[in-house]
Amino acid sequence: MPTPTTTTKVMAIVIALESGLIAAFIAFMACRHYDAGTLAALGSVGGGFLAISGLVRGIAKEIGLL
Repeated sequence: MPTPTTTTKVMAIVIALESGLIAAFIAFMACRHYDAGTLAALGSVGGGFLAISGLVRGIAKEIGLL
């Protein structure tokens, strides 16, 4: 398997960050929909971002993109 180029690595990281941002936005909307406080919603945003971006980064590393 050939080694990934710098462009491929950057795109894999950008995809992980964008996935984390989408998950954070969904977590915020869901928390506010269920009448959670702003601080609780922001806590869920942070957790969602870290969990999903870490998961996508781990998957990219396992399939050889990083």
